[in-house]
Amino acid sequence: MALLAIGGCQKAEDEYTTHQCYFAFNCSYHNASNLIAAVNSYDTYAIVTTKALTGKSYAVVTSIYGTTNTEDNITTDLETQRTHILGLSNGLIIGKSMMDEQLYAFDRQCPNCFAATNTTAAPLQWAGNGHTVACGKCKRKYNLASRGIVAEGEAGQSLLRYRITYDGTYIYVQNR
Repeated sequence: MALLAIGGCQKAEDEYTTHQCYFAFNCSYHNASNLIAAVNSYDTYAIVTTKALTGKSYAVVTSIYGTTNTEDNITTDLETQRTHILGLSNGLIIGKSMMDEQLYAFDRQCPNCFAATNTTAAPLQWAGNGHTVACGKCKRKYNLASRGIVAEGEAGQSLLRYRITYDGTYIYVQNR
């Protein structure tokens, strides 16, 4: 019986996806961002994407309230050490859950649509109260405060997670 219980436990490293991801963000340089609110407040989340303008990379951060910050170009020394790769479809969902007081970085791509088609045509959007994101393709809704589990719709895989650290100055999101 004990062997079954041990075999059924998930290792901590299994919680994270192996898909490529790297994002560095200097909060002291970009101090008015919706992203800072997401890492410092419970149950506040932000969707982060990047866009290129005139050869420079910019972070676009949308809060659960729909406000968007387009940050100054992300070009500080640590931000540019590697190319930014924001998961499967250029998008991360970052925030801190009140349920377990943990900081999370989820891929914005619907994991179930990706698993079914191996394409990235299903980015998640805010739904309801901002603690939920929805897929327009498969209609699943995911609860961010509950580790990204499917909250509504057909059962399936939870949101893909990346490792995230925040030292009070820099936010780092990566898959290793």
